[in-house]
Amino acid sequence: MRTKLLILTVLLLSATFPAAAQKPLTIWDPTVELMDEVPALPDAEAELNNKTVLPKLKAKYNSDGCTVDPELLGEVSGVFTKKGVVQKVALYQVCVTGNGLGIVALVMFEDDKLVGIWGEESGWAMRLHAISDMNTNGFDELTLAFGGGLHQGQGGVGVEIVEFQNGKLQVLGWFQAEQSMVGEAETAWKVTAKPGKIPVFYRQKYKANSRGKLLKTGTNTIFKLTKVENKFEQIK
Repeated sequence: MRTKLLILTVLLLSATFPAAAQKPLTIWDPTVELMDEVPALPDAEAELNNKTVLPKLKAKYNSDGCTVDPELLGEVSGVFTKKGVVQKVALYQVCVTGNGLGIVALVMFEDDKLVGIWGEESGWAMRLHAISDMNTNGFDELTLAFGGGLHQGQGGVGVEIVEFQNGKLQVLGWFQAEQSMVGEAETAWKVTAKPGKIPVFYRQKYKANSRGKLLKTGTNTIFKLTKVENKFEQIK
């Protein structure tokens, strides 16, 4: 009898694990507020930043239109370029070059050593998150959120999903995350993904009520990421 119970338990657990593996990943959640805390790097990484990263960014980008003064926007941990090895990636706004325009940089550290720097001329960066291997290739992805400049009071947020592939930073796609008026969100979307070799993306629409609170509206629907040009380049 015990043997039968043990076999039944193993079969039930085996049936449960694949379902759990397919649990949707949250890519973007507009209902989660930004933290007001100013991020800071650990001492060893901060020293590397001042001695190595900052001079490289200045050599690459400093000009009349870009005064290099990097602002740290966040740091995340994950498995990005080596399977089984946890690394850290920090996001910087290197400079602002215009209305909604600027240069950003991703800096990777491993065991308090600099792995690489990747820069992109894009927009005003807002936040950085790590995604737990949505395409099941053994590596984690990153989301980079950008806030565009205001045009007649209208603005918004766009999100790029990026991944390191063979040492190069690749943009997997882009989606609109928010539409706003004078800095206040009017419409936003919660985006999730079903993991797989080809992930399936879903978005749930939210609308702001008269008090500015985002409320769910409509159904959660499948959509595809928008393909965008990859402007990231590694800085030597």
